[in-house]
Amino acid sequence: MSEGIKKYSSILLKGTVAATIANSATKVVSFILLPIFTYYLSPKDYGIVSIVTMIATVFAHICNPGILTATTRLYHATDNEAERQVLIGSANRFFLFAPIIPIIICLLFGPKIFSWIFNDFSFYPYGLLALILTLIRQPARVWITLMTLQYKFHQATIYNGIAIIIGMLVTLLLIVGFKMGAMGKVLGMFPTALILFVISIITIRKYTLEHWNIQNIKKQILFGLPMLGALWSYQALELGGAYLLERMSDLKSVGFYAFGMAIAQLPLILVIGVRQLWNPVFYDNMNKKDYKTVSKLISYFIAGLTFINLFIVLFSKEAILILVNERFYEAMPIIGFLILGVYFNGLITISNAALGYKNKFGTISVFALIASVLFIGLNVLLIPQYDVMGAAIAFGASYFVFFLLSIWHQRKTLILITVSYVNLVPIISMIIVTFILYHSNQFFMENELNFIEILFKLLILSAVVLLFFIFKILTTNEFVYAYKLIINKIQRKK
Repeated sequence: MSEGIKKYSSILLKGTVAATIANSATKVVSFILLPIFTYYLSPKDYGIVSIVTMIATVFAHICNPGILTATTRLYHATDNEAERQVLIGSANRFFLFAPIIPIIICLLFGPKIFSWIFNDFSFYPYGLLALILTLIRQPARVWITLMTLQYKFHQATIYNGIAIIIGMLVTLLLIVGFKMGAMGKVLGMFPTALILFVISIITIRKYTLEHWNIQNIKKQILFGLPMLGALWSYQALELGGAYLLERMSDLKSVGFYAFGMAIAQLPLILVIGVRQLWNPVFYDNMNKKDYKTVSKLISYFIAGLTFINLFIVLFSKEAILILVNERFYEAMPIIGFLILGVYFNGLITISNAALGYKNKFGTISVFALIASVLFIGLNVLLIPQYDVMGAAIAFGASYFVFFLLSIWHQRKTLILITVSYVNLVPIISMIIVTFILYHSNQFFMENELNFIEILFKLLILSAVVLLFFIFKILTTNEFVYAYKLIINKIQRKK
């Protein structure tokens, strides 16, 4: 294993953990606490929280015209520290002031606007809380970007860990102690956001020394504008299912969809962490023309992503039956299709990095737009007939099309980097296993644990792992190296 591969695989591993905690720690902890949440929250409560999250995310993107993507790319386009300080400082100023106008508009016309957009969701109190939450969260997005660009993983991990623990303790107190339901879950999001708001302001001010200017803000906005289509199309794919279910069904259906996404989000959470680190690492190695390192990292990424998604697809039913309240059992059939969508969403990271390196952000936007239009069309066709299952199928199919378009467009670059087609093995395995499981459900009781079914799934998992070794996607030497690395870390800490 070359020094480049060792260095950047270590950076990706550490950075993924840190970036995951920094970006998605709340989702990670929420996943861990699913048994408690599903006991105290009804499917309708889950639906309300899902819509609040959707509003906060949409509002955050209204205030982000591709500026974070532009900042990441421009940061790596210069080695001048003063220029980098101005880039971060300008992005921070933009995020502090950009939400003011949309918030004023919502305060004046929010109830009327929400009555047009939603069937059963009003501006007061949840819509207003979502807007306030987004305003507080904005500076932390720049801080997380800065920590990622500087590879300061431990600092981000520590601060986020403290904030998340405090936030979750408050959430549990409100939900379990005061039995506030959906309102307790929403109010529990604020302590974490407030703590990170303060940390972000202090850290960014210290780094930038208050350096920023309007010209840089304009430059970052103009550079990031081609990404707007992709950003909004991604949001349509991620959030459109919940919204269309609210319009065409009810909040209970939204709740089942949100719960299914909560299960599917474990690999999605890891994808977010890898994605934040992937581009800087990819750009560094492409600049050096170190294709061997990039190729090996791609193999690790695909193998790891496949194994994690495969494990959750195989054993999500058992986890739900053991840990989750029976009110949510109806969501079990949709999880496979949601995870398949998450899987292809993760794989798109590779082709998007190649497009970003060539500054072809507009192409990403075109593919994302095609996928989002397909997603909306499939939802409109399938939800009236299949309800939540229709939204899940639309999610998986749309990301699959997105993946095919982006990979085909970048086939020459990816062939140059990876040389062989061996990475298709885990991808094909994932698709086949998902459909095998979906059709095998007719042979097993849906709401009961079955030893034969578990054994069947373990055999499938073993077969896929064996394929990884046969095609040398993973080797025993790599496992030995990883084992020694972990042991050395533990011994040094002692």
